[in-house]
Amino acid sequence: MGRGGGGGGSHHSSHSSSSHSHSGSSSYRSSGSSYSHHSSGSSYRNGSYGSGGSGGSGCSNVIGWIIFLPFIIFCVFASGLANSFGWDAIYKIDRSTIQREALPESKCNKIGEWYRDDWGDWIDESGEEGNVIKGLEYFYEKTGVQPYLWIMGEEGRDYMSEGSIEELAETTYKDMFGIDEGHVLIIFREYPNASSNYICTVTPGYDAETQVMDEEAREILLDCIDYYYTDDSLNEGMFFKTAFSQAADRIMTKQLTWNQMICIVAVVLVVVIGLVITANIIKKRKVAVAKQKAAQAQAAADQAQTEFNRQKYNDQLETQYVAVSCPNCGSTGNKIRKATVGHCPYCGTAIKVDQNGQVAILKGEGPAGT
Repeated sequence: MGRGGGGGGSHHSSHSSSSHSHSGSSSYRSSGSSYSHHSSGSSYRNGSYGSGGSGGSGCSNVIGWIIFLPFIIFCVFASGLANSFGWDAIYKIDRSTIQREALPESKCNKIGEWYRDDWGDWIDESGEEGNVIKGLEYFYEKTGVQPYLWIMGEEGRDYMSEGSIEELAETTYKDMFGIDEGHVLIIFREYPNASSNYICTVTPGYDAETQVMDEEAREILLDCIDYYYTDDSLNEGMFFKTAFSQAADRIMTKQLTWNQMICIVAVVLVVVIGLVITANIIKKRKVAVAKQKAAQAQAAADQAQTEFNRQKYNDQLETQYVAVSCPNCGSTGNKIRKATVGHCPYCGTAIKVDQNGQVAILKGEGPAGT
């Protein structure tokens, strides 16, 4: 942490500095070389600022087990896409959760110098200087805060810790800008044989800090430097141009927090799963109704067939009966099946009907004794 000057007519006792150290492999840019590869490795933040994570309301209760597996699959898929297309910057760089307004021009007295390269050729003459200045100018246009980049050289050996380089940044800010509190000083120290490949500290003036370069904004800038430092496709000029340009855009654009994004994804997944479940229920209901209707139709068809068969049987049976007038008592309406013997219901006379429907009275069986 540090001290510095105040803005306008008042003078404050300290500035707030944020630092990152970047450790990794043994590759580095030594004095006098034209090396443009940025080594990869892990980065950590000053303990005073924690992890730099975004705030926001939690929604752990929103994510039920019903969406846990789809959410994991979604995250794995998204991570794969991020690694393939470079979208990992979305989650490796801190998110801006505050809507910021650019610092008024009156609070930052613009100077004509943008950076200092103590190595002498860290930023060489093949267009890299122009790119660095473009990135710094873009940062100034977007935020209203003029950045000054100091690329330390051999003297960096005396500043091996974040604490020591932050103290240097506070003193340097005061020496460079005095009571002008609208600037931000970035000291970038990359030195061979050090315990880490580089240390970077961001020290804003009071006015710059209170309106734009708050803790979150400083973390975003440091994250961008971390991220693009490891991009082998960028030379030093493009590395700084891209880091400052991307940082400016993110700092000045309010974004959803990770918790909010997780909530949105969770809600979308719940809605999608709910729609799938509802559609499945509706589909099953339609199938059940269709089966019920089919069963009812089949039952009706079976009933009709039974009735038809019964009627057919009765019709066929009807052809086997003959209407007979009793030869004894003369009663009519008697029906006797062919090739059988029937009795008159009135007089009891036995009447025989042969296969051809001819009627005969059986002898001795009638009441008249015939």
